[in-house]
Amino acid sequence: MSSDIAVPRGMGGTFSFLLQEMKPRGPWLTPFNIISIPVILLGLGILVQRYIYGLGSVTNLSQEFPWGLWMGFDVITGVALAGGAYVITFVVYVMRVEKYHSIVRVTVLNGFLAYCFYGGALIFDIGRPWHALNPYIGNKFGFASVLFLICWHFMVYMIAAFVEFSPVIAQWLNWEKARRFLKKLTLATVILGVTLSLLHQSGLGALFLMAKPKLHP
Repeated sequence: MSSDIAVPRGMGGTFSFLLQEMKPRGPWLTPFNIISIPVILLGLGILVQRYIYGLGSVTNLSQEFPWGLWMGFDVITGVALAGGAYVITFVVYVMRVEKYHSIVRVTVLNGFLAYCFYGGALIFDIGRPWHALNPYIGNKFGFASVLFLICWHFMVYMIAAFVEFSPVIAQWLNWEKARRFLKKLTLATVILGVTLSLLHQSGLGALFLMAKPKLHP
């Protein structure tokens, strides 16, 4: 941590530290932001239309083919972007290939964020988003359902990925005791994360086999 950054003391100091870190380091009206703002506004408008008029109004999906957007984009793209996290952590921490150690942090963060965005996209892609918590809260558990398996693997892997990345957060906040404790959990969470990811990916493959009539005419 550089010397020009104040070390947080207590929760109040941590909050002030986070606000300081989130301040723009330069002009915020960059060409990238100028292009991004109308794209974000367009996306917000589409989301409003989706919740007012239903999922079919913005996706052209129907009761006969309800999973096209979710399976075609979220699963193929989102999960593929997240796959590097468990591969790199397995290679570095289990197989001990140290030459890839320098990219572990950014890869785990990329995988965790990809799963977060992937999960957030599902809330918009399913017809009744208020039912998304059913597999977790015990409302009509579907133990024989592939989606039930995927939901639990998805949630537990997100927790494992967060624990894998948490030593970096503790170091950033100068919580040395927490960092040392979380660092000791790294190998166990990597093994758990790799196992969950393999089960999660196999569950998605099984879902593709079962949902073939819903994906292709």
